[in-house]
Amino acid sequence: MYGTEIRICYSSSSFAKSVRDALSPDDRATSGTVHVASTVKGPTLCVRVSGADRVETLQATVQDIFRCIHAAETSLMKLANK
Repeated sequence: MYGTEIRICYSSSSFAKSVRDALSPDDRATSGTVHVASTVKGPTLCVRVSGADRVETLQATVQDIFRCIHAAETSLMKLANK
């Protein structure tokens, strides 16, 4: 089984929590044996991926998570600049 952890430190805990909230559907919508869990400690977002049966599955899951994180960050920054 393959797994990994992604840690991203933001400027504030509220921004990290907002990104985590945007990822929460991915936490619930995992497929097969792959599990995704995201938490926030201070300004740090931590996303854990576990249970991938192949490294390619893990890679695809991580790429999807990064796309979701990027979309959440972009949206939150645009909202902050209004």
